[in-house]
Amino acid sequence: MMKALAMVTVAMLAACGQSEIEVSTTPSSDYNHGALRTAIDKFVADGRTPAAYGELAQTVRTLRSGMDRSIADEAELKMIVLALAPVQAVAAKPMSAQLEELALTVWPTLLAPEIRADEVLVRRDAHAAEIYPKPGETPREYLLRLCGGPLASDCKQIVPEYQGAVIAALATRRATERARNAVSACMLCKAEPGWHEAVRTWESHDRQANGGIHDLESDASPDNWPVAGSASQNSSEVPELTAIWREAQINATGEVVIGGQRYGATQRIDALRELRGNSSTITLHLRPELSLAQVKALIADAKKSGATKVAVVARAPHYPWDRKIYWLSEAGKIRPNLRPTDSLQLLLHTLDHVASPGAVARVN
Repeated sequence: MMKALAMVTVAMLAACGQSEIEVSTTPSSDYNHGALRTAIDKFVADGRTPAAYGELAQTVRTLRSGMDRSIADEAELKMIVLALAPVQAVAAKPMSAQLEELALTVWPTLLAPEIRADEVLVRRDAHAAEIYPKPGETPREYLLRLCGGPLASDCKQIVPEYQGAVIAALATRRATERARNAVSACMLCKAEPGWHEAVRTWESHDRQANGGIHDLESDASPDNWPVAGSASQNSSEVPELTAIWREAQINATGEVVIGGQRYGATQRIDALRELRGNSSTITLHLRPELSLAQVKALIADAKKSGATKVAVVARAPHYPWDRKIYWLSEAGKIRPNLRPTDSLQLLLHTLDHVASPGAVARVN
């Protein structure tokens, strides 16, 4: 399928024989059409990688001010279709790897407004430039800025570990819509099946990326973690907690969830022992309303698995919901003297008043 699409695209673009990209910021006789075709040829020659697409996108942004309407429409069509190759090249990789390869190269173009020529009575969106990466930004810094700014309505209520998946789904949804619009507006595309195949391919990616997005957004809400206060520690400052994904979540039915795998009551201790590995610490993601009686039972299971301390994950009360840690144990020095029916959130709130960061609370 993609081979046929690539052949059609290459055939349509192969007429250009320029060896260098000519960038003009003022309209020329061909309105930067030749430079656009040369830039696309270079992207194809460079292997259609995410990095090559990022270079192409930067060139097209430079050329855009010299384009007329027809060339801008062509650039819109081809940039969306050509983005399929780098997206598909990393689709099988974990989201953390996709984030590293696509966040600064492909996603900005898909998230940005459509490529349009300047018109006297139509102003470009002044905030569109905020979608593009700033010099020196890392992929995660870029996502934090997007979700705290221009895309706040889409992902500000998502903890940072899950922002990559949410932004990927949003970029895919926008690319699908833009592909449909661009192909339907292209008169010459009606006779070329490759363009319509590109739309169907984007639609397939969209179904995969957005099929479970509502569940993911629900799971990634900061409300699913206790609110951190003054007795918490930054998880990045705790040497024994270097792998943020090595944690166990306790769901509403009491099952242990590790890496998406669920373990019932009879498997819980073995699952925690495997998670712990050679460490004496186990990290738990517990909901704030969990009762202390339930927390005590979990700490007992953690002890049976060989752990001596339990790190409970909490979140800073404001964006970007920094990941924090509280320490609990059956033999901790701090005794809050709460009731078994009191909540985990109340326990942590009490610690904020009586303990300093790093203190170990005794749950009994």
